[in-house]
Amino acid sequence: MWYRGRSLFAVMVLTAIAASIVTYTVVKLPDWALQPSAVEAGASSSGSAEGWSEEELGKLNKALDLIEERYMTDTDRSQLLDGAVQGMVESLRDPYSVYKSSEEAQKFSDALQGAFTGIGAELKIENGTVVVDSAIKGSPAERAGLQPRDVLLSVNGQSLHGVTLSEAVSKIRGPKGTKAKLKISRAGAAEPLELEMVRDRIDLETVHADLGQDGIGRLSINQFTYDTSAEVADRVRAMEEQGLKALIIDVRDNPGGILQSVLEVSEQFIEKNKPILVNEYRDGRHKTEFAVNGLDRLKPYPIIVLINKGSASAAEILAGALKQSANAVLVGDTSYGKGTVQVSYDKELGDGSLVKLTVYKWLLPDGTWIHQKGIDPDLAVSQPDYFLASRLPRDHVLQYDVTGEPVKNLQNILEGIGFPADRKDGYFSKGTEAAVQQFQLSEQLPVDGQVNAATADRLEEKLYVNLQNPEYDTQWQAAVKKARELMPAS
Repeated sequence: MWYRGRSLFAVMVLTAIAASIVTYTVVKLPDWALQPSAVEAGASSSGSAEGWSEEELGKLNKALDLIEERYMTDTDRSQLLDGAVQGMVESLRDPYSVYKSSEEAQKFSDALQGAFTGIGAELKIENGTVVVDSAIKGSPAERAGLQPRDVLLSVNGQSLHGVTLSEAVSKIRGPKGTKAKLKISRAGAAEPLELEMVRDRIDLETVHADLGQDGIGRLSINQFTYDTSAEVADRVRAMEEQGLKALIIDVRDNPGGILQSVLEVSEQFIEKNKPILVNEYRDGRHKTEFAVNGLDRLKPYPIIVLINKGSASAAEILAGALKQSANAVLVGDTSYGKGTVQVSYDKELGDGSLVKLTVYKWLLPDGTWIHQKGIDPDLAVSQPDYFLASRLPRDHVLQYDVTGEPVKNLQNILEGIGFPADRKDGYFSKGTEAAVQQFQLSEQLPVDGQVNAATADRLEEKLYVNLQNPEYDTQWQAAVKKARELMPAS
């Protein structure tokens, strides 16, 4: 949703981020989970945890010999080795378990610090296709309209069918200021969509906050990095000193992050020793994470948590923990549904590369596993269609009697800027033409009823401005209404 950045001149990202830390909850396994009993409980059918047998190693070496001796061109051993490890990880058929070469691992390390390069899209591989987990707020991907669960078909005309995650990243990657033209498949769309974005770099701010005159505070958390907990503490303390009466925590389109970070954030709103989540390990053992450093008593004001289908992983941990252990009310759409935990092993391979593996499940405090189901809000509220609008085409003109998804997108935008057409089904009707003419007249543009690049630019600018206005945010308005209902009488 490309319009939802915080500034019209927001800096954008340089190269693509795929399977990055923001998509995953990353921790170190507890010591007891690494004991032999825990390993043995989930051992493979071969019963071996001591590396390849002579027979297995022989097979690998024979394959290497065949490739090096018979393949039609020279090969690079380091690439073959990377490919072998990557192939093992991909055979797990888990989109959250990935291998990263030493070069990719360094970018991953940068991501841990909240500095990202790319178009700002978190990607994964599902059934041989490149799928979007989420678009980072304020990124080129978000501003272009990329949405969770979109399937990437091609970039700049290069097919992404059947590629590995690393290959997809390589194709999307490019110099600062260059364009990435993505063709995507979206559920509910009759034909593929084309989105264009400019590559750049951004250092993300993960937390934003402001306090309204009515005493209702808004705390937006974009993702959970190492600094997020401290930022949240500072922002909440400042709002409390200014008379905070109700708090709305916005984790919409937050793809997750570091587990320790969300645990520390949760403790700021949960009473001491109340449960935050339950870990379920592969041997069936459960371990509850409690708010050891929690509050002596709950906050004296109500807490509302805004969620949507882009709220995943650590964002879901926070929403679930606050709902079940701090009496928070959830407002919005059902969340994404990622209930697994990943550990990054960046030392074990010895060459700077890393393997990130799914190692256990996390459950809500009451034991519910939300994986692939999500968390349902207490108050279900959907955004208007124009919140999902994407960029209009620049390579051809939209005009009377044209049909297709770009026209449907145009009709959504027209509604969002107060010039609704007579229909929203993707047919450029006379009513749609009249709506465009009225808009062009109001903007002192040539009044021809056609959407060329100039008209498209102005339409998008107007919608962008409107979507920065909380009055257009249906979910926010519902959260504010609920907060007022729950606020103690003054």
